[in-house]
Amino acid sequence: MGAPWFKLQELAREHGIIARSSNYALYADMSNRVVEVLGAFTPDLEVYSIDESFLDLTAFRHLDLITYGQTIRQRIARWLGLPVCVGIAPTKTLAKLANHIAKKRPEFASVCDLERLSQADRARIFGEIAVGEVWGVGRRIEARLADMGIETVEALRR
Repeated sequence: MGAPWFKLQELAREHGIIARSSNYALYADMSNRVVEVLGAFTPDLEVYSIDESFLDLTAFRHLDLITYGQTIRQRIARWLGLPVCVGIAPTKTLAKLANHIAKKRPEFASVCDLERLSQADRARIFGEIAVGEVWGVGRRIEARLADMGIETVEALRR
């Protein structure tokens, strides 16, 4: 995983790598600003971590949630200069999976609503995602699932 900087300094110099120190105060400030923007989109907001939040959009189901998600990400980009992706689904686990899809698949333009996908499209996409990408499936569980022949999200779903 990580190594102390003094052990990597020479290698960094050889490859022209520049080290910068983290600015956690700025990161926290930007996180708070994102949460403030998100709060304008729903009163039911759960801050999960410094870079993740869950918004309950149940009351907004009458809207096109993909358009709503695009509005959210565009406002954050415009007001804060930060890129974000939006995953929309009926549960937090599925919302995180939808967010993964929104990040990794350009055809979703950074917003994925799992409920808008056809069953066939969902099965195809889930079949291309390693089961370890599911929130809560760590390396040990992933290995046990693989022993059972479950290596994709679609295999786990079935």
